[in-house]
Amino acid sequence: MDKRVEHVHDQLTAFYPEYTGQGNMTRLIYQDPEADKTSSMIDPRQVESVKRALARCYAVDLRAQSGILRREYHRRILLHFYLPDGRVFVPFKLRESRVSGDACYGYVDIDHVARLVPGDKPYIMLRSGEKLSLYSSISTARLAYFMGWEIVSDFACAPDELDLVQALTILRGVFTAHSQPKPE
Repeated sequence: MDKRVEHVHDQLTAFYPEYTGQGNMTRLIYQDPEADKTSSMIDPRQVESVKRALARCYAVDLRAQSGILRREYHRRILLHFYLPDGRVFVPFKLRESRVSGDACYGYVDIDHVARLVPGDKPYIMLRSGEKLSLYSSISTARLAYFMGWEIVSDFACAPDELDLVQALTILRGVFTAHSQPKPE
């Protein structure tokens, strides 16, 4: 049964184009909390449609975000994107196209990348142990990966961190109010 990214948006590890018997679709890799392991499934849409659907789950304006990233990092082509929950998705070339115009790039959540492995056939080693073949040079993949970490430090702030800052601000206000002498 085909599912859609909307069903696993908060557990998504990676998504990339894949040719199937039904055509050009998107493989979703996600953390399955029930089985306590990584699972995968096919979304019948193409990668860019899946990316837009994922962004809609978080009310993210990808066009505005890409404009910010283009200006900040002086990039014109394929860009990373980030979600309000702190996840940054890095674009990697994960297949060769069979037909001109087919998407070759997929996206991997930077927190799930264990290692970029060089060699004759470079690949991405995910923390779950899965391997995703790279169809670009290891240097290109490393540049994309390191740019992802820049985006993490510049833009992505997990909600837990924001909650902690807000909680500390409230506590400071409470303690400050109690330690002040009351006017008579």
